[in-house]
Amino acid sequence: MRPRLALVVFAGPALGLALTPILEAPLVGLAVPALLAAAGVLYFRSRRYRPHRWPHAGALLGLLNGAYLTALTPWLAPTALLAVLGWTLAAKARAHVLDPYTPELADSPLEVPWQARGAKGLELLVAHDRITLTGGRFRLVRPMVALSGVGTVEQVMVARRATLPVPGVGELRVTVTPGPAVRITVPPGEWILPTDHGREIARLVARRKEIAGVSLGR
Repeated sequence: MRPRLALVVFAGPALGLALTPILEAPLVGLAVPALLAAAGVLYFRSRRYRPHRWPHAGALLGLLNGAYLTALTPWLAPTALLAVLGWTLAAKARAHVLDPYTPELADSPLEVPWQARGAKGLELLVAHDRITLTGGRFRLVRPMVALSGVGTVEQVMVARRATLPVPGVGELRVTVTPGPAVRITVPPGEWILPTDHGREIARLVARRKEIAGVSLGR
């Protein structure tokens, strides 16, 4: 486990384990931070290749640990503080592995997120086996296409603002602002996402398709 994520997982439970006997709380309460630590380890191991999820998980763990500590010491009111701390540490861990983006990341198993320009929260996630739109209006419906189904990926220029449908997901649309964008051919149409990193996304998808093809051919 990465050192920053280890701190996210174990800092709160360690504080809880230390304060429980000091404050003469029932020792059965020691099971709570122990369980939270175990849950954190299991979660981050299962999501170790999906760094875009780390900050939310860090905030949730901080919130739960803070709730336990607040039950022990209401005057400390550490819940919000630990939630913010968990988010911050996990966000730093995410930035450490993703920023700046380098071509070498294409050879890693990490799911690489690309923020859409002008569309708050909307991201294109490029995993080793699929691409996904998430966030924004796509929180409940996450359009996903296996890499084997992805066709042409290229950078294009958008001349004027437009709201375009996302094929295959009903009425969901993406607002594309003037400037560079990436066009991705998928069944049964195409995704157009406003971003200044269309060329990097095209190279990333091409490399991961190449790696998947080599693996499938063995």
